[in-house]
Amino acid sequence: MADEASRKGEVTTAVLRSDAVAAAPARPKLAVAAVNPVPAPNEEANKVVHIVRRLQEETIRRGGLKQRPWLPLSIAVCVLLPTLIAALFYLFVASDRFTSEARFAVRSNDSQAVDAVGMITGLPSSQIVSDSYIVADYIWSRDMVEELLQRLPIRSIYADGDYFSRVGEGVTLEELIEYWQEHTDVYYDSTKNTISVEVQAFNPTDADRMAREVVDIVRVLVNELSAQARRDAVQFAASEVARAELRVRGARDDLLTFRVAHNELDPTQTAEATLGIAAQLEGERSRLASELASLSGYLSDDAPSVQMLKSRITALAGEIARIQGQVSVGADTAGMRGTEQAVTDPDNPSPNAMASVVGEYQELMLNQEFAEKAYTAAMASLERARADASRTQTYLAIYGQPSVAEEAEYPRRWLNVWVVFALASILWAIGMLGFLTVRDHVR
Repeated sequence: MADEASRKGEVTTAVLRSDAVAAAPARPKLAVAAVNPVPAPNEEANKVVHIVRRLQEETIRRGGLKQRPWLPLSIAVCVLLPTLIAALFYLFVASDRFTSEARFAVRSNDSQAVDAVGMITGLPSSQIVSDSYIVADYIWSRDMVEELLQRLPIRSIYADGDYFSRVGEGVTLEELIEYWQEHTDVYYDSTKNTISVEVQAFNPTDADRMAREVVDIVRVLVNELSAQARRDAVQFAASEVARAELRVRGARDDLLTFRVAHNELDPTQTAEATLGIAAQLEGERSRLASELASLSGYLSDDAPSVQMLKSRITALAGEIARIQGQVSVGADTAGMRGTEQAVTDPDNPSPNAMASVVGEYQELMLNQEFAEKAYTAAMASLERARADASRTQTYLAIYGQPSVAEEAEYPRRWLNVWVVFALASILWAIGMLGFLTVRDHVR
């Protein structure tokens, strides 16, 4: 501090002297000045002022550094120290992690696997996309980890790394599932319908083994999904066949009951024969009526031939009426009571009427025909379902087999060091800005 005060005093003295020289009256120039020229007083004053300003700036700068001695310390603690720790850890402590990648896709050999949306957009069917999402979620699921535990010593494989990266002893299944999800990457490309799986391990051979087991487990899952779909299709077709068969049996039983109740094998044939007889009788009656008209022209009504024709015509009319009564009303044990019912109540035919019997019989035949057609269609669907079940519809197409890595991909050491440095610098700058802002407001 004494040196600084003496330096300031000397500077002040030099400034005063320069001002005094500048204020002194000008003396006459001598001839010797031409031989040895002396610098002008103004130039000396400017030099002195420049030196003074430089000394003042240096003093202020040194004073500022002395006022903030914690600034370089904070940089060292908040930025350099974390960066140094990260560099030591990633360069000398962190274990290498090798990766093995597999690429596959869920495919279908069914020609009808493209739905309406797929026909427009060119994308796979919704069923294939759904199966792909199921596979992608299954790789990260608890079932996958349990299946891997039955095939490989996962805990010992993940216990070969450094202290911060390995799986500890006595780890629970939930913690192992979380660790598996952190060290396994699954990506599903919906536009290409492809799935890529990247498995990490501390040994390249272990990574390859785990990736191959994952592919094998996924293949079993896809086959099971396809088999389940085929079983469901066959089961549904079989249930439809059973339902159609019951319908056919019911229709046939109804028809058999009808035939036994009416003592008719085919009422339509009986009705046709009855109507044919009625037509023949009607023709005979018309012929006899014509003959009676011709005889009535020259014979009296009491003539035996005329009486015989009238009797025959009356008998034919009665028979025709009886047949018509059978068709519209139905015959009973009284024989001709059907004609009386037809006359008294023509709009309310008896259930035993031939027209009602034929209508009921045709309805039963129609039901039986529909049931038989439905049964035939159900049997065809069942055969198609069985044919489809005999072949694999959905399968796993692997186009990228897992392989043994020759170089560790993780951790990315220098990248991680630079990331730590950048984050530490940003956090230090934010903290410093906030601290200075608060201090200025407090002052």
